[in-house]
Amino acid sequence: MTTTTIVKTFLFWGLLFSLSAFAGTGREQVTLDRSWRFYLGEAEHAYKKDYDDSHWRMLDLPHDWSIEGEYDKNNPAGISGAFLPTGIGWYRKKIEYRPDWNTKRVYILFDGVYMNSTVYINGKKLRTRPYGYIGFQYDLTDHLVPGTNTIAVKVDHSKAPSGRWYTGSGIYRHVNLLVTNQVHLSRHGVQVKSGLERLGLAFARITSTVENHTPSSQSIVLEQVLKDREGHMVLKQRSGEIKVLGKEDIDQEIKLKNPLLWSAESPENRYVLQTKVLNPEGGVLDERSTVIGFRKIEVSVEEGLRVNGKKTIIKGMCMHHDAGPVGTAVPEDVLRRRLKLLREMGCNAIRTTHNPFAPEFYRMCDEMGFYVMDEAFDGWEVAKAEHDYGNYFEEWWKKDLEEFIKRDINHPSIIFWSIGNEVRGFTDKRQHELVDFIKELDDSRPITQGEGSKGTAIEIAGMNGHGEFKGAIAGFHKKHPSKPVIGTEITHTYQTRGVYRTKTSYRRRDFPAPWEKGQSFAPMKDKVYLIPDLFEKEVFTEYELPYQSSYDNSIVRMGIRDYWKETKDKPYFLGAFRWTAFDYLGESFGWPARTAPFGILDLCGFPTDNYYLYQAIWSDKPMVHVLPHWTHPGKENVNIPVVVYTNTDGAELFLNGKSLGKKKLKEGELQLVWQVPYCPGELKAVAQTASRQTVTKAYKTAGNPETIKISTDRKSLSYQDRDVAHLEVSIADSKGIEVPRANRELHVEVKGGGELIGLENGDILDLTPHMAQNRRTFNGKLLALVRAVDTNEDIEVLISGKGLAPARILLERLP
Repeated sequence: MTTTTIVKTFLFWGLLFSLSAFAGTGREQVTLDRSWRFYLGEAEHAYKKDYDDSHWRMLDLPHDWSIEGEYDKNNPAGISGAFLPTGIGWYRKKIEYRPDWNTKRVYILFDGVYMNSTVYINGKKLRTRPYGYIGFQYDLTDHLVPGTNTIAVKVDHSKAPSGRWYTGSGIYRHVNLLVTNQVHLSRHGVQVKSGLERLGLAFARITSTVENHTPSSQSIVLEQVLKDREGHMVLKQRSGEIKVLGKEDIDQEIKLKNPLLWSAESPENRYVLQTKVLNPEGGVLDERSTVIGFRKIEVSVEEGLRVNGKKTIIKGMCMHHDAGPVGTAVPEDVLRRRLKLLREMGCNAIRTTHNPFAPEFYRMCDEMGFYVMDEAFDGWEVAKAEHDYGNYFEEWWKKDLEEFIKRDINHPSIIFWSIGNEVRGFTDKRQHELVDFIKELDDSRPITQGEGSKGTAIEIAGMNGHGEFKGAIAGFHKKHPSKPVIGTEITHTYQTRGVYRTKTSYRRRDFPAPWEKGQSFAPMKDKVYLIPDLFEKEVFTEYELPYQSSYDNSIVRMGIRDYWKETKDKPYFLGAFRWTAFDYLGESFGWPARTAPFGILDLCGFPTDNYYLYQAIWSDKPMVHVLPHWTHPGKENVNIPVVVYTNTDGAELFLNGKSLGKKKLKEGELQLVWQVPYCPGELKAVAQTASRQTVTKAYKTAGNPETIKISTDRKSLSYQDRDVAHLEVSIADSKGIEVPRANRELHVEVKGGGELIGLENGDILDLTPHMAQNRRTFNGKLLALVRAVDTNEDIEVLISGKGLAPARILLERLP
């Protein structure tokens, strides 16, 4: 792609997605995120229009009140909810009636409210929605009055735990107001099933749903315009005149020769389908723009997964929807940073565990190039947490599943549907009901279920932890030779950033989960993938459990290297989604741990060493990484196992400029190991590609903590765009070398046109509230998130700590 094309493409897609009101005659969508009143607790009569809420807190959405609270062992969410509070919360907002609404339809759109949300308009109850992970739309038209109108939302998360992980509480996703003509496209009124009819010829089968809210039949014409990534029209067609009374589905098909094909490698190959509802004279009644991509997904036991005819291995990660210090109210900048880190690691796929994500997640996956396994539910009718969705499943699953499929169907990034995860007590009959229901809505994608391979309805067998035992995957294939297999949760390992142990640890033997306590490790010994100790005695004794080793030697059943060696050459195995990409709140082994450290990246989004092991396995960009760091006072002359990961054919290790030898990666070997007597100085690994490109990684021994360093991912912040800056804060010595074991309390002060929205250090045992201004670093680092506020001043961030030279950074405040 030329520079000119890149600029054009950027401007086109930027214009399409950056507008808060979507262009198109007859349709206006505007954000309602700003200036809500909030009260935590029950508030009698708060649903009434004229209720006095002047003493309530003013805030912007998205909002998660649980993450703002304090960790407490007695909070009812318990282990599952990371010991954070739940409860009942009320939100209220006033909107002014506009005269042009007299002939319009006015809707309110919620992307997600957790959970049991009840919405009122001017005191009139609209509806209650139990499921907290899916969006919904309500028609306000008949309840609006001239002047001021009041929207009230009660969020009832008083019964906990309501999930097996941290769920958050509140209106934690975006809210919009939609204004249309009386004849308009439905909420998900443009459904596209696209693919390749043959090489060089693509098709898109389009179902447009038009609503007519007038009392008489209306004549319309439907127009489809397809534009390429540079905004050029490549196709246009119109239907004949159509009579619409009530709601009407209209089917059309378009074909495109020599299309640009979407894939994880070519995500820029997206098209925009503009759908217009016209009156017979050509006037625009409604218009919507839908991003689509043409690609062909094929799955078989003989060839695995093929995307556009190319063999593809899923190099995937499981994710929960929270993001460390912001909980579940995740700013788009925070989500984009997380996805960028995964892309740089070589990850090409994400499983949304175990619920639908926010709409912007799928848009980003389309743009950045991720294959998505989109998961609808965790369990079904049997509750897995006392107050979870299982209590509502029988009544609500069809409504929520239809909303889920129709909401997400147009995204080219979604290549699998998943109907559940480790579903308790499911029957083959129920599995068939869910699969058949989806197939009625979308028959273009294969369907799976996490650990649901005992059912006969799913097309791909999803394997979780049990698939990590020796011979499990091959054994399943032998019994079911015609069914492809995917690792829906493979593999599980633990790691804590900056922590190392030379002795291998196994969960059941050394740190059993609550359900494993009292169970012998002996029967497991022949089932798990044993890993030799890196040294005959433990070299690192500084940290105790539950902190885990960042060598690849703290496992449940299978290490990362064994996962890759075991699965990469099995044609019937499509690839796997690791548990997990990031540490997530909740689901720990007990107080005071906020989480169990499964993540390849910690709660800050800082990489562990295993991030670079995946990068060495998955990424084509030349890299080398060495571990551990090289600041180990008191260990002089003690042998330290030095491990190198690289995707070249070998590396050379240097200590203080002296070579410790070159090592070649042997067949099937995924790490290089040197036993190095510790001596302060510089440890450096050097690797070279076949084309003689050199890559290096070095550590220098740090002195005493003396200074604070700040780096940021952006130098300016816009209030209008709700920009967020990630400030990576490090403790360094007098020479600027980061001190990897420094745990110092810091004070963070934000002045001017910004606000601090969260501090996190990645320490799973640190229970400091996220809204506090003081927090200690963990293993030398701290993350501060800063967002612009509604003032015109630039943003000054001051960070200080006892005995340390303070640091300051200035961020430009944009409109």
